[in-house]
Amino acid sequence: MIAQQTPTQATAPGPRGLPIIGNVLEMGGNNTLERYMLMRQKYGDLVGVKLGPMHGFIVFNPEDVYYVLVKNQKNYIKGIGYDSFRLLVGNGLVTSDGALWRQQRRLMQPPFTPASIGQYADMMVDVTKTLLDGWQALADRGGTFEMDAAMRQLTMSIIGRAMFSIDLSAEMTEVGDALEEAFGFIPTRTNSVVPLALPLPAHRRFKDNLRIINAFVDERIAEGRHNPDQNNLLGLLLRARDEETGAMMDAQQLRDEVITLFFAGFETTARSLTWGWYMLTRHLDAQQKIQAEVDAVLGARLPAIDDLFALNYTRQVVDETLRLYPPTALLARQNSEADTIGGYTIPAGSLIILVPYFVHRHPSVWEDAERFDPDRFAAGANEARARSAYIPFAAGPRVCLGNNFALLEMVYAMAMTAQRYTITAATGEEIAHEFAGTIRPVKPLIVKIENRRKAETA
Repeated sequence: MIAQQTPTQATAPGPRGLPIIGNVLEMGGNNTLERYMLMRQKYGDLVGVKLGPMHGFIVFNPEDVYYVLVKNQKNYIKGIGYDSFRLLVGNGLVTSDGALWRQQRRLMQPPFTPASIGQYADMMVDVTKTLLDGWQALADRGGTFEMDAAMRQLTMSIIGRAMFSIDLSAEMTEVGDALEEAFGFIPTRTNSVVPLALPLPAHRRFKDNLRIINAFVDERIAEGRHNPDQNNLLGLLLRARDEETGAMMDAQQLRDEVITLFFAGFETTARSLTWGWYMLTRHLDAQQKIQAEVDAVLGARLPAIDDLFALNYTRQVVDETLRLYPPTALLARQNSEADTIGGYTIPAGSLIILVPYFVHRHPSVWEDAERFDPDRFAAGANEARARSAYIPFAAGPRVCLGNNFALLEMVYAMAMTAQRYTITAATGEEIAHEFAGTIRPVKPLIVKIENRRKAETA
């Protein structure tokens, strides 16, 4: 184990908490981020909390985050911090540890490498064009719509095509709503002492949503088994064999991986795109820069995979959106052995809470951090920043498997929309956010759409 070479203090500062349960009541709920912000302001970059008999530490400093996720990552497993999430996705790639995680990562990595991701490009362009074509009549009359729902439709359609080779738009509402509500329930389970078996209304809704999700996934897997040679992600999972043992996934592991990929490819990307359009409606100069870039790179033609590397400013807008509204606001780890972080002793088995939302706003790295400024990600800017100062997809060996897929999807969605339309806010009101697994807007984003020019479909 690598220990940080800093003077060690016995106890990290933090709130006192209550007898027996400690700070459990302060650690969950929709206003978690606000409470964490107040703790950081009062206690600094490493805050110690008590979670019943367990020690907990909230980590805000980018260098300390780098230490946990990269430098000494072997000492930090997913552990107990993902127990609530396992209620939804089981023991898939996001939540598994040890030998199982290594095996599943080997099996699932090939289609998500930067070299392989281009195979999804034409499909993403086709799905996005279909969505944009459907907006044409609305744009002709300068109408309004909910961007949240539109981005959910887009990402659901893309992941449906990528995973199952089918159009899921007809099933979007039921399954999408079930996933959204079930995921929003997960933070309420963190540190909860109330048994899930207790028939409370929220517990019953979660179980009902889980039945909808499981029925959907089971049906897709059954269809896939009838045609396992399909060139989609489900077919790859059905055919995958461990290179060391030759073993295939059992039925439960397959279910867990399918729901993990499906959820990650739908919910988080839809949220990120919604926040991106919220920023672009409030910063029309940035939207105009994307339009100018798209005009120069694409003209009126549809994008190809090589265009991704020329749409630099569009990618900067994506990165700045992910900085302000990271797909996962909190990450959790548990240390196998005692350690030292930021000069404080971390007992073995502690819950380590990493906060990308605040890492992305840390004053040592980000000047005027709440300001939307895509130029923070101009060429060469990353080289001057602290390690792990920007971690929208985590970092180290457990960086999100689908990060390249999501980035391609977001750049295409923004560029193709800006090519045809101008999107403005239907109202001038600010939209606050809440923590519910992802960072969610507290109300729908209503936008107005107008034509830039007659759509050309070269």
